[in-house]
Amino acid sequence: MTSLSPTERASSSSGGAMRLVAEPGALRRLGALVDELAPSGEVVLVTDGVPKTFSGGDVDAAVAAAVSPGRPRRTVRVPSGSHGVTLDEATVDAVTADATGAAVVVTVGSGTVSDLGKVVAAALEVPLVAVQTAASVNGFADPLSVLVRKGAKRTVPSRWPDILLIDHDIVADAPSELTRAGVGDAVAIWSSPADWYLACALGMDDGRYDGRFVDPVRDLAPRLSDASSTAADRLSALVDVLTVGGLVIGDAGTTAPLSGVEHLFSHVLDMSALAEGAAHDLHGAQVGVASILSAALWDVALTDERVFDLDPDDLAVPADLEERVRAVWHPVDPSGALGDECWRAVDAKMRRWGAAAPAIEDFFGRRNEHVTTLRALAADPALPVAALRAWGAPSTFAQLRPAVSAERARWALSALPFMRDRLTLADVLVLAGRWDDGLFDRVLARADRAVGSVATS
Repeated sequence: MTSLSPTERASSSSGGAMRLVAEPGALRRLGALVDELAPSGEVVLVTDGVPKTFSGGDVDAAVAAAVSPGRPRRTVRVPSGSHGVTLDEATVDAVTADATGAAVVVTVGSGTVSDLGKVVAAALEVPLVAVQTAASVNGFADPLSVLVRKGAKRTVPSRWPDILLIDHDIVADAPSELTRAGVGDAVAIWSSPADWYLACALGMDDGRYDGRFVDPVRDLAPRLSDASSTAADRLSALVDVLTVGGLVIGDAGTTAPLSGVEHLFSHVLDMSALAEGAAHDLHGAQVGVASILSAALWDVALTDERVFDLDPDDLAVPADLEERVRAVWHPVDPSGALGDECWRAVDAKMRRWGAAAPAIEDFFGRRNEHVTTLRALAADPALPVAALRAWGAPSTFAQLRPAVSAERARWALSALPFMRDRLTLADVLVLAGRWDDGLFDRVLARADRAVGSVATS
């Protein structure tokens, strides 16, 4: 199915290499691959226990059966709550304790279980095999994990799997909602690089923008909505986009190239649902709809607001910023704990802004050059819309499950700059004094023109 060939990527976090095994029937190779990594000792399978089938069989059972005969093995089931598996401190600690004694860890599941396995294997200092069961996110192929810390979503270094095993037959039979979520995660490529470029150019990212960590995914992404391709070809394209996306994130050492405003939006929805004890949709499904909104935000900022025509002196940290951060989170967490956590992140971000004056002056001194690049990186909202619709993936907030109301969508948009310490376009608009209801009206109207009615239909 996939056009990617098995490959090796150096792992900056573990000092080893990740081997990609992607082919039909790849699961049959699991026993030999595990034995290569750890010739003896117990194999611990980590799974969320959610039923997963392919070709009429059970995936968890097939993975267990693929371990070499006579090899000791046991299964650790990840604790699950009303939100499914939540990678908070208690869950990570419990699974790490339960997996103690493993000679090798094998994760079986989609992105959340994979992220957990990276943390557990790193803590136990044992090899890791990730059996990917759906083309749902790009995080399988990177050395980072998204965890919940003090109620807030945080991306932290973990490790690459030693082996990422993608059995085409398993992925092809995954639930359609997981595959569509993968499309949602993939379409972020049409706006997220602009946020990363902006942060680098303003001296707000530790690295420098490098097209090597963006261009391979942008080159593959048009295949997602190729009307002339077969369903198998489109699935192959999706696996390629997500896998290459994970690899470039790993090589870059940060999710920033493929994670901008649209991922913030999804994290905000997740955090509010967790705080309120409510349900939320899959991460990728939310990212897909938010990618339309993100592209609209860039279009409005560059075309209507012309925010980069300002002088650096026109950008200032609002005197009431702490109040604004706490006020945005108070409705979903009156205890103030979430507001405390988010204010720490935003305060750190703004302190870096204060120390980045030379880079900021340089940016505005070469603003025309930078704006040209930003326009090239921030695509027309029609591009993510076309890909999402080609797959039947959600393209409006009402199509998410559960549906996100127009009021909640507007609130989440307002909360974007008040959540984490990574700078995006939303922060520049806050500094410019433009982050207000009038801007939100224009952004939502621009998104509506691309999709019909992003908030209600």
